[in-house]
Amino acid sequence: MKTWLKGSICIILSGAILLAGCSPGNKANHAGNESGGEPKNFNASGYPIVGDKITLTMMGAKAAIHGPWEDMVLFKEMEEMTNIHFNFNTPPAANYQEAKNLAFASQQLPDVFFNAGLTPDDEVTYGGQGYLVPLEELIEKYAPNFKKLMNDNPDIKKSITTVDGHIYALPLIIDEPRAFVPSRLWLNGDWMENLGITTEPTTTDELYELLKRFKNEDPNKNGKNDEIPLSSEKLGGFQSVLLPAFGLLGREVEVKDGKVRFNPVQDQYKEYLAYLNKLFTDKLMDGETFVQTSQQMTAKGNSNQIGAFIHSSPDLVLKVDKPEDNLKHPMLGTLTSPVNSEKLALKSSKIRRGTFAITSQNKYPEATMRWVDYLYSSEGSKLGIYGNSIKWLDDAKTKWEFDFPEGMNSEEYRAKLTPDCGGQLPLIKERKFDAMRDNGKGPDYNKMVDEKLNPYAVPAYPDVYFSNEEQKRLNIIKTDIKTYVDQMEAKFIVGQEPLTMWDDYVKMINKMGLDEMLKIYQDAYDRWNKSE
Repeated sequence: MKTWLKGSICIILSGAILLAGCSPGNKANHAGNESGGEPKNFNASGYPIVGDKITLTMMGAKAAIHGPWEDMVLFKEMEEMTNIHFNFNTPPAANYQEAKNLAFASQQLPDVFFNAGLTPDDEVTYGGQGYLVPLEELIEKYAPNFKKLMNDNPDIKKSITTVDGHIYALPLIIDEPRAFVPSRLWLNGDWMENLGITTEPTTTDELYELLKRFKNEDPNKNGKNDEIPLSSEKLGGFQSVLLPAFGLLGREVEVKDGKVRFNPVQDQYKEYLAYLNKLFTDKLMDGETFVQTSQQMTAKGNSNQIGAFIHSSPDLVLKVDKPEDNLKHPMLGTLTSPVNSEKLALKSSKIRRGTFAITSQNKYPEATMRWVDYLYSSEGSKLGIYGNSIKWLDDAKTKWEFDFPEGMNSEEYRAKLTPDCGGQLPLIKERKFDAMRDNGKGPDYNKMVDEKLNPYAVPAYPDVYFSNEEQKRLNIIKTDIKTYVDQMEAKFIVGQEPLTMWDDYVKMINKMGLDEMLKIYQDAYDRWNKSE
């Protein structure tokens, strides 16, 4: 985005903060009825939700893989059932955060945010200013599916209720009784076979030796030195997969023995940076990792140039002709390192916050809540995840398959049906239903993760909210620290800054207010730990 536009956004945002006292307030009681009761056009139960069709505006992040949202089966079938039509504003995911911030700053809000990408800061700030409608009363009256989920799992309410006692956004819920580890590192099995390699690395040193062989021994057998031993879409993949090998759960804060610490100042993080610097210096790591998109990495993989990569499955990067061919490419298990002998994996939260919100511009919050609540039912979630392309294979409905056109990638097809592919929607992902899927000869990725990663999965920090005052301070302190850490991480890895400057780097972070930031995180963690 051009510099002048970024500057304009900053000016607008500053103005929005100054005008916070003039915010629109909570319009939830308008609801199409000035008395605050249910609107005349509204059905509190059954379908359609409204007798006469209403039109609302929806804003959400459009992934590169998505088709037009207005053509998606999800919204078409929901409209037919509910009588609620949406007009869509779907900025590209790469620009969505700026577009979302501008919508709040200019008060040009949609009625609904969906695949919303709302941060806890957004919820606290814009909820407190009245731009986002508190949802707890609407949930109580009009969301029986979501209410049941909260009653069955108290952690849900605990994790989505802000310090002021309100719920401003609804989450994606992963109904998974075990741990949940989404980040996976895959090895190119064809390359391993070509080199006669039969064992997978279990340590960072062994991974380094494998990557060296990928670089030097022409494993793609094309006679060219064009192999990329290790690739990822930006550095985040390395942080989630490789940092645990050094004893750290991600590159943010982590709770260790009840105390919050900041991982980028730990000695283990220095060793992690030294390892990546070694990979970069020896040309074992994709030099474009810092900026490349998933599509760019996939293009390299389809050209048989990548030996190891971070993604959810092999066929999303490598050229795989048949589903069963995915099994040729091993998923790497947990690694250890010279500074850490414990097997660790970063356990992700099963509650993904900020996927859906109703704004103060919405005249029909009751109807909107009933609309989204359907997605928290078993049937609604299936529609939200797979569109209308679930095919049952038996009358008893014990096995099903995703029915997609022959010759088309299943995820590319699914992205034409629903924003769930490449997004996070307000629904429930049921492990029990997923386990009933007949993948034909395709691999069971859940089983792989259960065997190799889940037994060692540990959460870094719980889903907490901060008070308005805490959030304001964090917005200043953490933003500065994160910017500095991002810059220095890249400089350390590429060798622009030597790791002999590590002590100066840590001192700078301390000067930027690290102790105050950690106290805020510790206080929030202690509150969360005591809450019911």
